[in-house]
Amino acid sequence: MGASGSDILIIIRAIAEELVNRFRARLEEQPRLTTALGMLVTAIGLVIVARIFFWLFFSSPAIALGTVTGQVTLNGSPLAAATVEFTPASGSPSYGDTDSSGRYSLSYLPGKYGATLGKHTVRITTYNWITHSNGSKQEIPERVPERYNTASTLTATVEAGAQQFDWTLKSP
Repeated sequence: MGASGSDILIIIRAIAEELVNRFRARLEEQPRLTTALGMLVTAIGLVIVARIFFWLFFSSPAIALGTVTGQVTLNGSPLAAATVEFTPASGSPSYGDTDSSGRYSLSYLPGKYGATLGKHTVRITTYNWITHSNGSKQEIPERVPERYNTASTLTATVEAGAQQFDWTLKSP
């Protein structure tokens, strides 16, 4: 016949109590061991406190961002449903989508708006895929010339604070 869950807990508790009693007896027999364990626990505690202190006061500050907005036009008309990408020399890019009037606002992360400070390569694209509710996919063709996206010649320097970068694109 198997032991119930409560019987197993009683057995485990009895074993734990016996181990604790033996450990206490050993410590009473060897006072130097008690001192050494006390020093070890104190050292571990100090290391933990020091790590928390350095994490709170000396960790890297948040990444500095500049707020970036603007408008994109193609052949004189607002470019809707385009993605604007600002890519720094190192670090993560920022993205924004244009609305029906071609206006965009960059996001570095969800809920964190702007772009990192410094020089960026700017890419603007309308290429996309749409997945319909039935699972079918529709490719949205590129309307922007390569010199503005895959082979972009556009650059911008983002500074602290708010700035506006408008892009007037020409398509042959």
